[in-house]
Order: sequence, then C-alpha cells, then structure tokens
Amino acid sequence: MSLRAYTARCRLNKLRRAACRLFTSETMVKAIKRLEFEIESRRLLVRKDRHLWKDIGERQKVLNWLLSYNPLWLRIGLETIYGELIALESNSDIMGLAMFILSRLLWNPDIAAEYRHPTVPHLYRDGHEEALSKFTLKKLLLLVCFLDHAKQSRIIDHDPCLFCKDAEFKNSKDVLLAFSRDFLSGEGDLSRHLGFLGLPVSHVQTPLDEFDFAVTNLAVDLQCGIRLVRTMELLTKNWSLSKKLRVPAISRLQKMHNVDVALHVLKERGIQLKDECGASIESRDIVDRHRERTLALLWKIAFAFQVDISLNVEQLEEEISFLKNTHNIKTKMATLVSCSNQSKVRKTSSTYSSESYSENVKLLMDWVNAVCGFYNTKVSSPVFLCIYFQVLYILHPCFLLFNTCVCGMSSLILDCDHSLTPINKNQGTKMMDTVPPKQLHSILCIPFSILLVVITYLSFLCSRLLDLRKETRAARLIQSVWRKYRLNTELKLHQEKDKAARIIQSTVINFLSHRRIQKKVNAAIFIQKHWRRYLAERKTLKLKKAKLEETKSESATVIQALFRGFKARQLAGKMRAARTIQAWFRRYRARKEYTAVVKATCVIQGYFKSKRQRTWFLKMKASTVTIQRRWRETLTAKTILLQFLATKEQQAACLIQAAYRGFKERHKFHQQKAAALVIQKHIRARQEGRLECIKYIKTRKAAIKLQAFFRGWLVRKKILDQKQKKRLLCFSAAAYHHLSAIKIQRAFRIHLVLKHAQMQISSVLCVQRWFRARLKQKKSLQDHQKIIKIQRMVRRWLKQRNEAATTIQRAVRKFLFYKHRRKLKNGIIKFQALWRGYSWRKKNDTAKTKALRCSLEMANKESKEENKLCNRTAVAIDYLLKYKHISYILAALKHLEVVTRLSPLCCENMAQSGAIFTIFILIRNCNRSIPCMEVIKYSVQVLLNVSKYERTTQAVYEVENSVDTLLDLLQMYREKAGDKTSEKGGSIFTKTCCLLAILLKDSKRASDIRSTSRAASRIHSLYRLTARKHKMDAERTLSKHKMHTSMNGSFFVPVTPVRTKVVSRIKPDWVLRKDNMQEIVDPLQAIRMVMDTLGTAYH
Repeated sequence: MSLRAYTARCRLNKLRRAACRLFTSETMVKAIKRLEFEIESRRLLVRKDRHLWKDIGERQKVLNWLLSYNPLWLRIGLETIYGELIALESNSDIMGLAMFILSRLLWNPDIAAEYRHPTVPHLYRDGHEEALSKFTLKKLLLLVCFLDHAKQSRIIDHDPCLFCKDAEFKNSKDVLLAFSRDFLSGEGDLSRHLGFLGLPVSHVQTPLDEFDFAVTNLAVDLQCGIRLVRTMELLTKNWSLSKKLRVPAISRLQKMHNVDVALHVLKERGIQLKDECGASIESRDIVDRHRERTLALLWKIAFAFQVDISLNVEQLEEEISFLKNTHNIKTKMATLVSCSNQSKVRKTSSTYSSESYSENVKLLMDWVNAVCGFYNTKVSSPVFLCIYFQVLYILHPCFLLFNTCVCGMSSLILDCDHSLTPINKNQGTKMMDTVPPKQLHSILCIPFSILLVVITYLSFLCSRLLDLRKETRAARLIQSVWRKYRLNTELKLHQEKDKAARIIQSTVINFLSHRRIQKKVNAAIFIQKHWRRYLAERKTLKLKKAKLEETKSESATVIQALFRGFKARQLAGKMRAARTIQAWFRRYRARKEYTAVVKATCVIQGYFKSKRQRTWFLKMKASTVTIQRRWRETLTAKTILLQFLATKEQQAACLIQAAYRGFKERHKFHQQKAAALVIQKHIRARQEGRLECIKYIKTRKAAIKLQAFFRGWLVRKKILDQKQKKRLLCFSAAAYHHLSAIKIQRAFRIHLVLKHAQMQISSVLCVQRWFRARLKQKKSLQDHQKIIKIQRMVRRWLKQRNEAATTIQRAVRKFLFYKHRRKLKNGIIKFQALWRGYSWRKKNDTAKTKALRCSLEMANKESKEENKLCNRTAVAIDYLLKYKHISYILAALKHLEVVTRLSPLCCENMAQSGAIFTIFILIRNCNRSIPCMEVIKYSVQVLLNVSKYERTTQAVYEVENSVDTLLDLLQMYREKAGDKTSEKGGSIFTKTCCLLAILLKDSKRASDIRSTSRAASRIHSLYRLTARKHKMDAERTLSKHKMHTSMNGSFFVPVTPVRTKVVSRIKPDWVLRKDNMQEIVDPLQAIRMVMDTLGTAYH
C-alpha cells in the first residue's frame, strides 16, 4: 500500500470515529430514543397504500432522493447508523451505495427471516410489511437528521457539499417534506415534528458551497479572491470569512475586496507581505495577475502554515526522545559487542549558524539529527541539507526529481518506488569530489526559496512518518515476538521430529514383520477360498441339474393339465351343441303337433258352419213353401211379397256391407291386439305346451266321437227315410198319379224359386268364402313371417353367442398365455436385477451409498398424504377462493400450475370448481408491480395448462370477457417484450399469445372473434407494434455485424420467423409425443401464431 492510500485510509477512519462520537453523543441518543418511541406508538406511520419494498417506482424514487447526497457524506452516514463498514471501491462508488440502500435500507433480511413462511418461498406472514415500513422509516429519518447535524458540525476537514450539484434537493427540509408528502400518513411539516423531538434540520446549500475551489491555472483562478479566502478558512479554521465575500465576483472592486479579506487575515497572523525585492504585496497585484508577487504570496502562505499545521509538537518531542533512547541502547549494545571500536554517544544538541529559525524549525532539525544519528551523520543547518539534496540529484537523478525546484521551486516529488541510501560525512565528501566544477558553484549558492522548500518538504515528510510510527513500532514488536516464538517452535518441532522418527522406525520394523506373516496367511486363505469356490460350483451345478429336471416334470404336468382342460372344454362344447339341437327338435315337433290341432279345429269349425247353413236353408225352404201358399191365395200378396223380397235384398246388402266394414275394423283391432299378445302367447307357449298337447288329444278324441255319432245318425236317418218312403209308396199307390201332376208343378215352382234364391245365396257365400280365405291366408302369412323372423333372430343370437364365446375363449387363452409369459419374464428379470444389484453392492457398496439408500427409504416412509396432486389441487383452489392476501394467492397459483401441468383430472376439477373465473378477476385487478407480475405470470400459465387439455378448453373460453381480458393483458405488456425485463413481462406476452391461439383454434370461436371488429383491430395493432420492434432490433443487430462483412465476406441477415400454424402441436405435458411443441418465446412468432389461428392477413 502506498503512503497516499494509507493516509487516505487513516483520514477515513478518523472521520468514522468522529461521526461515531457525534452519533453517540448524549443529545443525539435522547433524540433517537424519542424518535423510536414516536414510530413505535404509530405517531409517525407510513401510508398503507405505499409499498416501499414492493413498488419498483417508489423504491426508485427513494433511491434517487438519497443519491442526491454527496457520496462521501452518504457513506459516512450509512456506516454510522448501521454500525458497519461498507465495502466500496472508492468514495464515489454510486453503484455500491445504491445496492446497500436497496438491500439494507428498503429491505431487512432479519425481518424477512422472522416473518418468512415455513414452506413457501418468497411468502411472508402478516405483519411483515408493517415491521419493514417502521424499520425503513426509522433508518431514513435518522440518516437525514444525522447528515444535517454532521454537516453543521463540520466533521470533515475540507467540508464538502452535503448535496450533489445536480441534485433535486439542496436542503434537508425539502427532503423531509417530499418524503412526508408521498409516504407518511397524517403528517404535515415533518421537520417541525422532528425539531420537537430534538432532531432539527437547518442546513441549506448555497451557490457558494457549490463553487469549484480547485486551482487549475494560477494566473486566472486566484484572481477573484474566493479561493484565497477558502484557503484561509481551511488553514485558520475561521468559518466566518466566507460571509464577507462578494459573490459572484464580477467587477474589479469585488475581486479586490475578496483578496483584501485574505490579506487582512495574513497581516493579523503577523506575516510580512513582501517579496524578495522588498516590495509589498497588495490586492491589486493579485487581481492584475502579477506572477512574481502571486507566487511570493503563495510561498508565504505555504511556509507560514505548513510547519505549524502539519507538525504536532507533542508527538514530535515524544518521537525525538524515543529515537534518542533507541540510539543510546543501540550504541551501548554495539560497545558491548565490539570493545575495540568503542564510540562515545554524541550529544544531539543542535548548534545552528547565525541564522534565526523558529522553535518549530529547530524542533524539526532535532528530529533530522536524531534520525541521522543512526547513520553517524549530523546536519548542522538546513543549508547543509539542501546541499545534500542537490548533490544527490546531480549524481542520481532517478532517485530525486529536483529540476522543478531549480527552475521555479514549485514542487518536489519523491519517488517512493526506490529507497535512498543514508549519507555519512565521508560519503558526502566523496560525493562532493565527484561533482563537476561548473555545477559546484550553483550548489553552494543556495537561494532562500530553496531553503523554504526543503523545510516545507521536511515538515510534510515528518508529519507523514509520525502517522506511521504506531504501525512501525507495532511491526517491530510483532517481529521480535514472532522470531522468539518461531525459534522455540522450531526447537520443539526438531525434538518432536527426532522422537517421531524413532517411533516410526520401530513401527516400520514391526509393520514389515507383520506384513510378511500376513502375506503367508493371505496366501493360505486365497488357496482355501478358491478350493471352497470349486466345491461350491460343483454343488451348484448338481442343484441346477436337479432343478432343471424338476422344472421339466412340472412343465409336462402343466402341459398335460392344459391339454386335458382343452379336451374337457371341447366335450362340454359338443354337449351344449347337442342340447341345443335337441331343444330345437323338440320345439319343431311341438310346433308340428300344434299345427295339426289347428287344422282339426278348422275342420270342426267348417262342419259346424255347414250345419248352421243347412238349418238356415231349411228355414228358407219352409219360408218358400209359405210364400207359394200365400201366392196361390192372393195375387196381391205376390206383389207385396215381391216388394218385400226386394226390400229384403237391399237390407241384406246393407247388412253385409256393415258386417264387412265391422269385420274389417274388428280385424284391424284384433291385429293390433294380437301384436301385443303374441309375445305373451309365445312366452306362455312353452309353459302350457304339455297341457295343450293333452287338451288337444282329448279334443281330438271328442271330435272323432262326435263325427262317429253324427255319421251314425245320418245313416240311421237315411235308413228310416227309405223305410218311410217304401211305406208311403205302398200306402199312396192310389193317389200317386193324382199327386204326380201336383208334385211336378210344385217341383217346377220350387225349382224356379230355389234357383233364384240359390243364385243370391251362392253370391253371398262366395263373398264370405273369399273373404274368410283371404283373412286366413293373410294371418297364416303373418304367422309364417313372424316365425321365420323369430327363427332368424334366434339363429343370429346363437351364432353371435357362439362367436362371442369363441372370441372370449381365444382372448382368455391369449391373456393367460401372455400373463404366464410376462410373469415368467418378470421373474427372470427380477432375479437378474436382484443378482446384479447384490453383486454390484458386494463389490462397490460404500458407507455413502448406504446412507443415501437409508435416506431414500426414510423419505418414502415420511411422505405425507397432503403432497398428492388431488389434495394439493383442493387446498390450492380453497386458498384461491377464500383468501385475498397476495402471498396466499401466489402460493395457490404455484400449486395449481404444478398440478394442471401434470394431471388431466386436476384440470377437470379446477374447471368444475369455478376457479377459472376467479383467476380472470385476479388478472383484471393486478397492476405492473413485481408481485402482481408474478401473480399474472402464474395465472396465465395455469390457464394455458388448462386450455391445452381439450375437455377444459371450452371452460376457459366461456368465462365472461375472457378474450377481452387477454387482449388487455397483451396491450399492458406489449412494451416489455424484447428488453431485459422480458424475463417477466415478455414471458407474460408470449404465454398470453399461446393461450389466445389455443382458444381460437376452434373455427366457431375464431369466427365469433372475427365478427367483432374491435378485437380484430386490437390484434392487428399489437402485431404492427411487435413487428416494428422486431424490425428495429434486426436493424440494430445488422449494424453491429457490419464490421464482420469485410473479414469473412459474408453478410449477416437476421432470421425472420416463418409463418407456420403450430397451434395443433401444442399438447399438454403429460402427452408424450415427438412432435409435441414447447411454448413459443419469440414475441413476433407468438403474435403471428395468433393471427394465423384467427385466419387474418398480416396487412
């Protein structure tokens, strides 16, 4: 470290100590306690709508206010208040101060650790924001008040400005008023409130404080007199001189007044303001830029104040006495060591020439002689010291740069990279002999200005070395103690090494003998191991052969059992087929018997109907006889009879028509009723089949018996009729001829009547016969079709049942075969895995792998039920619907993002719970702060995961104003896409584009959006803005790569996103497909995907 850097560090430490003393003073401590009480009692309170640690804009505003302070003042204030050192590269390290303010003033890690959520990161419990606001308010007010008090106390020697020249505020009161106006609740004049607490602020930075006091040109900068007065203030510590200045110094009179103020201070100090020629130095000489007198004034100021200010008389006297004592001890030790070269200790009393010097200069020369006494050299006068300097410069110019002193004596620079060798008297004489004669005269003629320069330089060097004396003494003490300790340590180490070497030798000898014995034992064990392994292998082979034979026998048994089962199943199938055939045959035979019964019934019905017709015919015949008799009786009756018969015919026709229509309607009704009853008949047919068969047999026997009795009656009646005829022939032989004519007439008439009646009856019978035949035919056809249909359905059902049974048998056999093969394969693989794992663990298992295995087993045992996806979904939805705090909402959204990404069932549960509507409301209520951006980011990701699943896409779209909300979100974060903050804003933009494209993938939804011109125009405007930004970025990239065209000959062309419709390739994460596309991160490609899905042109 250089002397300048060490001096700067010492001054900074001195400044820190002064600031700590000021901060821990009694008045300051009482005021701080009152301020803390005011904050804790909530009389000073930050507004609830101001979030100093969340809102980026508010944080930036407070940071800009604090960076209005001078970096040196701000560093001292922060280090004093926090009681710790801030690691900065320099006092002007603005970035380091800004990072400290953001991480320690506007944030507190201890408070965050106290209120941190036990499981959810970046989530804090209630009370965190209030505690952080109190902490920030207390530290900020302490910083402003302390800096104001420190500026009033002038703890920095050169007293820099408290605020930067380009700062927004120039006094502490404005800072407090701005903070009170923007952040405090119910507070007006904050400076007045702090004044009552004992922390008044009164500093106001004036234009004079901001004046640039640096001197770059002596001919111009000292003309106005302001810098001279500032110099006098710093040298005399009289801070009231600036009030006498006339600023700005524009006229000559104002400048002369300012210079007179500085010269008056010098005259009061007793300094003679005369140059080397004896002329007095006045204010007009400085204003008129008189070079010699200006330089003479500066040398007067430097010589008058440098020795008195830079030297501490008490420390210098103490150092001189210490050097003398050290020199005496060294001389006595040298006398004891070398008795032949005894030397007396010289008295260091200074004997100077006739020149008169001040007491400080004499004390300085005493210090020079005390230092030179270590090298047996004595300096009797400052003139002799000047001669040494000039000779050294002539002989070794690389050590001492002295040319500026010869030319104008304006500066003297010592090269710290080299060390000067001390010069004794003999060496000085030899050096003088080597100087050229031409330069010897210039060396011996020492002007008074050079003498002043040498004395000034010596005072500066002495003050710097006095600052280092504590470190040098401490270093010497540490070196001596360390050398003594090192000697003792090395001695003990040598003894320990000797003892250890002996122990090692004995141990090595024992080890080698033990090793020889161990080798023999190992060889015997090795032979035994190989022999036992050979025996174990033979035993294993025998066991394998026995196991193989047992396996073969078991396999044969299994195959035989399977074959027997196959034969048994085949026989059972044949038995079922035989039973089926028997059942069909029995049904066919029953149906045939039933048909015969129906035919016999029809025959009986026919005979019954014929008997009824015959009875009716006999009645008609009797009626005809009656009509003939009536005809003979009266002719009138004949006409009436004819009319009656005509009327009868008409009525019969109407009756037949009515009967036909009634029969038709009854047939239709019976047909409908039969359709309902036929199923019941078929169901009951099997149950009553046997009873019907018995009934049919009885009915058949009864019909046969009736037919036999009827035929016997006919034969008997015929025989009786023949006998009666024979009797009548015999009995009526006489009257036969008489009656013959009558019979002929009667027969002829009967023939005519019967012919006419028969014609009418035959027509009616023909119609009835045809109608009945038609009905029977139609009914038989329907019954036949129904029977055929039932047979077809039964055969189809049986065929399907057989096919299904065959398919099931085939599938079961295939399943059992694959199951057996899979079981066998899994057993083999498991056995191989167990053997490999056992062999690997036997070879490579270590304590670390065992501990890792145990930890995995413990983790599996300690896994909880609430970590399942379904339970996490229920808890997250409950948090989202119940709680309003942003930390709970953010935690719930993170859980929902995970479960919707991994499980389709969780997506369906979320769509049914109504959480999607809540998420859209949450997006509408968020702003552009960092927490809200986090909430929006996870909300959009959750909606994107849900919409990727086809069953829940409609639930996202059906939310009221869902598309308008997404378009508003795109409009809000359109400026963020593409810059450094696109980690949050850009990801929101691209994810929202992907979500909108998935929702518009359906053609119906896309047509609905196209029909609303406002939504389409907003999408077009977003595309134009994104395309313009992409074009600007491409032009900037092109300009950066122009320099490479001349080197490699190729021109860089930025890649433009290709128009491809990739929405159909965006699938959920649980769909494992090679063409499954990840989410798009490029803003232009994302907005183009939306337009492609919508089906609109780019222009």
